[in-house]
Amino acid sequence: MKGTKVSITLLFCLGLFVLTPFASVVGAGSQVDIRYGGQYYPGEFVLQGYPQLWEKHGLNVEHILFSSGAENNQALISGKCDINVGSDSKTVALFSVIEAKALIIGTLQRGNRYATVVRIDSPYKTWADLKGKTVGTRLGTGAEQVLRRYFDSEKDLAWEDFKWVNIKLEDMIAALQGGSIGAFTVWAPTWAIAEAQGIGRVLRMYGDVALVPVSIHTTVEFAQKNRSKIVKFLAVHLDKVKMIQKDPLRAAQLAAKAASAKGYNVSADAFLNVFQKIDFSLDITDGTLDSIKDTAQFLYEKKKIDKIPVLRHDKSFFEEAKKLHKRKE
Repeated sequence: MKGTKVSITLLFCLGLFVLTPFASVVGAGSQVDIRYGGQYYPGEFVLQGYPQLWEKHGLNVEHILFSSGAENNQALISGKCDINVGSDSKTVALFSVIEAKALIIGTLQRGNRYATVVRIDSPYKTWADLKGKTVGTRLGTGAEQVLRRYFDSEKDLAWEDFKWVNIKLEDMIAALQGGSIGAFTVWAPTWAIAEAQGIGRVLRMYGDVALVPVSIHTTVEFAQKNRSKIVKFLAVHLDKVKMIQKDPLRAAQLAAKAASAKGYNVSADAFLNVFQKIDFSLDITDGTLDSIKDTAQFLYEKKKIDKIPVLRHDKSFFEEAKKLHKRKE
């Protein structure tokens, strides 16, 4: 089944370029329990499309979707939200600013978040086939970071083997289709949209290079004062994960419906593709923590940060949430 074609405006909005966040409040008019700073990640659209999950656990959540991790971090730092999410580099950035105050309480997604896409009719099978070609990514993002880490691990590949274009997210699929680039590397769901349109195919994903986890953060102060709310909050995310794992088609349809309600034409096919490839597990593992530390080391070596911050995490909230989730099933 072919996905519906996605407009340039849609791709613009799903990247780092939306100027105003979208907020959805359950039970508007009553007291808000948690102000949640989400992002335009695929799983977030499931929650937007099925807010009854908050109601199931008696939570009134202001679910704000920020267009960038920088905005999202600033909201948590300034006290405009109580819980937020961010990729590994944004986790490092958050702790670099409020190291003693920040706390990781879970993981939103990890693994094959980034992909390199070539045109569906191209002959390219590996990065070696692309040597000397013009390729695109959004420089300065996690996509560039994961690529550089990949090339560092391959003795026969180097960044300098390719002609790089700093391409805007909203231009990637059209540039690939038009032939001005041979490939682009980007985060979900843009690579899935390219596949759903029948324009691109995934050449490579990077979960084996770096987990690049998206973490759930709060402040130590909020965690100390709102333990039961956080436990319920994580239990809701467990419900979301269960739907993605057990009934991905329904999750994809809900996500597509939520995106459509905001004026974004993302097909259920694209969401389904993402849900089948990315790991949405919530638990904090040694692997995810090590991956964030690796990112911090990488950023330090590239002189992007002055020092490597100490990461603070607490697994006990998630352990309680698992018990609550099981009781509510």
